[in-house]
Amino acid sequence: MNKARSTLVVAFLAAAFGLVGCSLFTVEIDESSAGSIQRLDVGDLLVVRLSGNATTGYEWARVEPTAFDDSPVQIVEEGDYQADACGLVGAPGEFVFRYRAMQQGTVTIAFEHRRPWETDQPIESYSVTVWVQ
Repeated sequence: MNKARSTLVVAFLAAAFGLVGCSLFTVEIDESSAGSIQRLDVGDLLVVRLSGNATTGYEWARVEPTAFDDSPVQIVEEGDYQADACGLVGAPGEFVFRYRAMQQGTVTIAFEHRRPWETDQPIESYSVTVWVQ
């Protein structure tokens, strides 16, 4: 019994020390963070919430980076539209983008608010620099 207890303590301590330096926090940002630098630790989740109204045809879409091959962050989910809780047709909501910090480095993520079928300039732009430590 004593040997089983000491084995359990050793396993617990190994797991606890294994988590040191590994963060799993969620950082949520919105339009008020435009142009900012967001510091994340490896393992953190970045959630970008941008206001919009999908019923107008305008969508927020990521335009930079074009690929995440060597990026310090990776896509978890992009462009999930969440309508306002009131449930009324035509009510505004927000477009949600989620990224996981995977390795140290810096990347700028930029978005445009536009109708996908139009070639005009976007009605809004948003970018944030992500610094992963």
